[in-house]
Amino acid sequence: MKKIILLFLIVLIAGLFITSRKINRGQLSSKTGIPPTTYDLPTTTLFFAGDIMLSRNVAAKIYAADDYTLPFKNVASESQAADIAFANLESPFNDTGDRSVEGSLVFNADPRSVAGLKFAGFDILSTANNHSMDQGSIGLIETQNVLTTVGILPVGTGNDCREGKIITRNNITFGFLAYSYTAYNTGGSDSPYPQVCDANDLQGLKKDIQNLRPSVDVLVVSTHMGTEYTRNPNASQINFAHTAIDAGADLIIGNHPHWVQTIEQYNGKWIFYALGNFVFDQMWSTETREGLTATVTFKDKTLDKIVLKPVIIDNFCCPRWADELESEAILSKISLNSPILFNAGD
Repeated sequence: MKKIILLFLIVLIAGLFITSRKINRGQLSSKTGIPPTTYDLPTTTLFFAGDIMLSRNVAAKIYAADDYTLPFKNVASESQAADIAFANLESPFNDTGDRSVEGSLVFNADPRSVAGLKFAGFDILSTANNHSMDQGSIGLIETQNVLTTVGILPVGTGNDCREGKIITRNNITFGFLAYSYTAYNTGGSDSPYPQVCDANDLQGLKKDIQNLRPSVDVLVVSTHMGTEYTRNPNASQINFAHTAIDAGADLIIGNHPHWVQTIEQYNGKWIFYALGNFVFDQMWSTETREGLTATVTFKDKTLDKIVLKPVIIDNFCCPRWADELESEAILSKISLNSPILFNAGD
C-alpha cells in the first residue's frame, strides 16, 4: 500500500513539473494566466473603395428615392464592418446650386447626402482630386466642414493637407496622405491649388512621408492621377507610387482612371493603381460600371491578408457586389485568378 501511495505521489509531482515547464516557455496572459496564442494578436481591417460621386445622375436617383443612403445600400455591409473605411470623394459639397445637371462636369453634391457616407461607415475620405475646386474655395471649405461634422476625416485638402491624418485602432496608428495631379477639371492639364496636395511635387511627397512616418505604424498614401479609361498605369503613376514607397509608405491607393487598373507589389509593398468607380453614373461602358474594393487585414502591425471584392454599378448610381462569374471576369482583366491577393497564412 505504501508503495502504491509513493508511486502516485511521484507521478503527480512529475506531472506538475512538466506542466510548469510548458507554461513557463510562453509568456502568460495577464488576464487569463494562459499562454498566448496567435489569436491573441489584434486583427484590424481596412476597407478601400474607388471614386464616389454624389452629383449629377446619382443625385437625381437619390432625390427620386428620397433616400440619401440609396447608393450604398447594397454594399454597406463590408465598409461598415471594417475598422477603417476609405475612398475618394469626387464631388464637393455646396448648399446652393443645381445638383443633378445631366452631363455636367462640374460636380455639386447636396450636403445632406453625407448621410449616405456616414451610413456606409466611412471614416476617412480623400478630397484631393480633379473636381476638388468644382465649387470653388467655398465648396472646398464646406466639404471639409460637412464631413468633419459627422465624424468623417477629409484628407488631401485644406491648409493642413500636407500633414495628413492619423486614425488609431487596436493600439495601431494608421497614417493617411492624399494627393491629386490637379485641383481643377481642366481636361488633363496640371492646375495646382495651394489647398489641394499636389501629386506632381515628388520632393514635397517625400518630405510629407518623412514627417508623418515616425508618428504612425502603417502609412497609406492615396493618389488621384493617371490616364482615364485605361487598364495600365502611366509613367507618372508608377513614379509617384515607387517614390512614395521608397520614402516610407506602406500601401498606395490610386483612383481617377474610372477603370480598375493593375496591381503591383514593389519592394514588398502593394500598389493599387486604380480601384475604378464605386458610386458613379458612367453607365455607358462595362468598364466604367466595374469597380474593385480591397479589404486589407493587419494582425497586430503586420499585413496578414488582402481580399478583393469587385462591384458592378447599376441604375446610374448604385454599386452591388459582383457575382462569381462577374468577379472572375473583372479580376481576369488585371491578370488575377483569385480574390485573395495576399494571405500570410498560406
